Amino acid sequence: MPINNPFLKKYNTHLVAFFLCVIAFPIGVVYLLISSISNKVKLLILIIFVFLLRYLIVIYFIFYGWFIYPEAARVLAHYCFGNGNNLCLDASYIKHSPVIQKHLKKMKVGEKKRIAVKQNEDYRLTYALNGFEMEKQKNKTVITQYIQFDTTGKVYTYIGPFRISDNIVHAFNCKPYWVRCEF
Repeated sequence: MPINNPFLKKYNTHLVAFFLCVIAFPIGVVYLLISSISNKVKLLILIIFVFLLRYLIVIYFIFYGWFIYPEAARVLAHYCFGNGNNLCLDASYIKHSPVIQKHLKKMKVGEKKRIAVKQNEDYRLTYALNGFEMEKQKNKTVITQYIQFDTTGKVYTYIGPFRISDNIVHAFNCKPYWVRCEF
């Protein structure tokens, strides 16, 4: 369908380049470089994109994480956009985590202990919870952790081969909270 609006005709390529940079940034950057947009506009789009990059990375973590690490995506989304209320995390994966099962076998009923896990032992668990307390009760297990990301820039998380500072999430108005998981 042809575009009849003169404004959209003139700026259509600019908008496509900008939205591709925001939504699918590798494709958007390539499109931007090979498009017929003037160098000044290309530079402006890249400057805006770089300014938004911190926000976009966090939103990408939440969006794409929902498919691979849903517990971590929920924890991160609640931290960035929640109101500080407690979060009750779904236990369907956590109760079957090999790390949780290993620790539960060693614990006695009534015992409570703090557990820190190396990321490569269980990525799905450690992206959501790490440095948590686990209490083995007679009829259930309760896991709790206070969620507050580092603000100093000295704590990092590895997402694949990339080392990412935990304080990147503070692009948003984050609120710390308690997360709880029972099974």
